[in-house]
Amino acid sequence: MEYILKNRNKALCIIQARMGSTRLPGKVMMKVRGIPLLAYLISRVKQSRLIDKIVVATTTNPEDKAIVRLCRNLRIPCFRGSSEDVLSRYAACAKEYPEYGTIVRITGDCPLIDPEVIDRVIACFQEGNYDYVSNVIKPSYPHGMDTEVFSRRVLEQAALRAKLPSEREHVTPYITKRRQFRKKNIAAPADFYSIRLTVDHVEDLAVVRFVAEHSTIKNGYLHYVSLFAKYPRACMRNRHLEK
Repeated sequence: MEYILKNRNKALCIIQARMGSTRLPGKVMMKVRGIPLLAYLISRVKQSRLIDKIVVATTTNPEDKAIVRLCRNLRIPCFRGSSEDVLSRYAACAKEYPEYGTIVRITGDCPLIDPEVIDRVIACFQEGNYDYVSNVIKPSYPHGMDTEVFSRRVLEQAALRAKLPSEREHVTPYITKRRQFRKKNIAAPADFYSIRLTVDHVEDLAVVRFVAEHSTIKNGYLHYVSLFAKYPRACMRNRHLEK
């Protein structure tokens, strides 16, 4: 789908990634179709028509040097910041690229993310008079298609004013909880949220690997949905996990 937008702000996609996952350490470097999960994710995001630049935001922890090396090999910029205050890391990363007015947040545990879904969220944000648009306020896409888009101005406000640890750790809660910000949720044509395509546990990794092996790099989320119907035993082995 082509999006022709009036007065489009340049969009900066910041992919949040680290090696120190508590549930599945080092997951972003685990292999999907023979390449690191993070590299597979980046190859998906690169297919977006509305993202102008991709940056990976990782931490200053020693183990995250592996992410820096991967980004260097992929020729993707990598920013390093706080491991605990992820909001400050995000805002500091965005500050390095002041020419981008639209910020797109993707997390490193969503390797199968659909670039068409990303573009749908970006298009809604840039066509409307919104501060924040996502498909996660009331989720209906498969878990793993999560996309948040917000303005640089709103990110700067959140970084300055957020006080609660939960608001500093997860980037957008300050924005989503406050009424003064104009927000919109993008819904899928049906409720697919029971389909889990994020990677937090070993069971998730097995499902994502199976789906990736039965897909091309260009397949979208509806193809993934069809695989869950065709191969339920292989695709639903992580269904018991908490969202």
